[in-house]
Amino acid sequence: MCNLDNSWTRVFCSLQKAEKTCEKYENVSSLYLLPLILLPEGWALALLLLSALVLGLPHGAADLLVARKLGWPLLPFVGLYLLLALLPLALLLLYPPAGLLAFLLLALLHWGRVEGKGPLGYLRAGIVLLFPFLLHGERIAPFLQAFVGGFALPPWAALFPLAGLFLWALRGGAPPRLWGDTALLALVAALAHPYAALAGYFLLQHSLDSLRLVGVRGRDWLPVYGATFGAILLALALYPAFRDPLAAYMAAVFALTLPHALMMEAWLRRLPPPARWPVPGR
Repeated sequence: MCNLDNSWTRVFCSLQKAEKTCEKYENVSSLYLLPLILLPEGWALALLLLSALVLGLPHGAADLLVARKLGWPLLPFVGLYLLLALLPLALLLLYPPAGLLAFLLLALLHWGRVEGKGPLGYLRAGIVLLFPFLLHGERIAPFLQAFVGGFALPPWAALFPLAGLFLWALRGGAPPRLWGDTALLALVAALAHPYAALAGYFLLQHSLDSLRLVGVRGRDWLPVYGATFGAILLALALYPAFRDPLAAYMAAVFALTLPHALMMEAWLRRLPPPARWPVPGR
């Protein structure tokens, strides 16, 4: 099929080859997170904060491109986006424990969805989000003190949803290679500082997956970084309320995750290409 003299066919075949290459490395993507086990707390915190500039916030700022590709008018989109961001932020400021639980649930649903691995993707997201409460309570206590006044999930409350996600994933029938990669991810989450594990997954898996799904390239990065600057201003504006750089940053991330998750859902559910588009075999 790939030797046919047809431009659309050649493009399609190139995309197929690229996708197969991506799948080859995605199956062992957590292997590249293993060096994070050696990262000390200070460097782990710096890496997590660096995600504000590299991949982390920019992957959410790419929602501007999604809106353009979906044909949505820019000004109403931005207004609604900011209005939706106020809802989780108000919950976090007024009822911090409920805000933390909502943050964890929203991140779990969004990360698992973007993983694209069915139930196993949600288990992977749960590992990154819940292992800190299960295994690293003392290490995240200072952050939780600044973020939600010290409220934390007890270990048993983190264990039960993880067990449920594990049983769900077992029924999902994922291939052994993905289970092996998930075991590597769990090893990183268990042994690395929780800041390092979170930063590694957020940067090198979730954010990269999101940017790949949206198709950010070339000049697209200009508006993406324009929106990223706005998100950084939000984090700076929140600093007086939290008095901690990581807590202020995570509050901004929480605020923006709700509209971002809805945008990604709209993008993933977009209509398929019209039947008249050339495809191989027609």
